[in-house]
Amino acid sequence: VRHSIEFTPFQKLSGANVVDAPWDYGKYLNMVASKSPEWDMIDFDGYSVVGLIQAGTAPAKLADWVRRCDLVDEKYQDYAAGSYGYSVVMGWSKDLEGTPATWVDFFDTEKFPGKRAFPKSIYAGTAEIALMADGVSPDDLYPLDFDRAFAKLDQIKGDLIFYDSYAQGQQYIVQGSASMMATANSRMIQLQNDGAGDFTYEQAVLYPWGAFPLTQNAPNMDAANALVDFMSHPTLQAEVGKQLYLGPNVSQAFDAFDDDELALMPNSDENRGKAAVVDTEQAAGQDVEYVDRFFSWVGQ
Repeated sequence: VRHSIEFTPFQKLSGANVVDAPWDYGKYLNMVASKSPEWDMIDFDGYSVVGLIQAGTAPAKLADWVRRCDLVDEKYQDYAAGSYGYSVVMGWSKDLEGTPATWVDFFDTEKFPGKRAFPKSIYAGTAEIALMADGVSPDDLYPLDFDRAFAKLDQIKGDLIFYDSYAQGQQYIVQGSASMMATANSRMIQLQNDGAGDFTYEQAVLYPWGAFPLTQNAPNMDAANALVDFMSHPTLQAEVGKQLYLGPNVSQAFDAFDDDELALMPNSDENRGKAAVVDTEQAAGQDVEYVDRFFSWVGQ
C-alpha cells in the first residue's frame, strides 16, 4: 500500500526509481556515516533518530527546500520528516465478555479470561504497558523502571501467547487462541473493520513521530530529499492516514479528515490526550537497555 500511495506516484512525478530493501537497523548504523553507503535512507521511529544524534552519528540534514513536519519535536525537524505516528493499543476479541478499560484489565485474567497475544520480536511499548498496569501514571513513565516493568510482566507471562508478527497476533484473535492483544493501532482497526474485535486508545503508548533519516553521503541525495519532501505533503500524509491508520506528522493533514477518520488517528488531539506519549529523548537514552532486557525476558 505504501508503494501505491507514496512511491509509485513519486516515481511517475520525478522519474527517480524507488528501490526498497529488507529493513536492517544494524546495516543502516554501519552506513549512516559511511563515505559510500548502499542506502539513501531508512524508515525509523523518532527515538532512533534521536539516538543517532545523541551518539554523534547524526543523519544528513534535510535540504532547506524539504518541507518540515511541524508535529516532529522542533529540535529534530531538520533530520526527521515524511513519516507518521502510531500507537500500541489494547485490543480484544469480539467474543470477550465486557469492555476492558485500561492495561490493569489486560493483566486481570479472572475478570477477562483468556490468553493475551503479546509481541515476541517487537518490544515497542511493552515496558510502558506493564508500568501502567502496575499503577504508574502515563505522565510519569520516563525514565522507564525496567525492574518494575519486567517484574509486572512476570506476573502474566504464563497467560501470554507470543506472536512473531502483527499478522500472527491478529490470527490469534481471529481463531480464538487469545482473547486480548497488545498491538499496533492499525492492526486492531483492521480487526474492528472485519467485525473480529475492538480496542481502545485509552493508555495507548503513542510513538508521536517517525522519520526517513538520510545517510550522510547518500548516493542519491537530491532524489532522497525530494522523496522525503513528497511524503511530507499534507495531502499525502492524510491519504496514508486514511488508508493505513497512521497519524500524520503534519498538522495541516488533519484538515482532510472527517469526524470518523479523525477518531481513528492515534495522534488526534482527543486520542493523544488519552495516551502515554513516548518521550523520544528518554526512549533514545534507554533503548539499548530496553532491547537487552526485553529479549532476555522473552527468552527466559
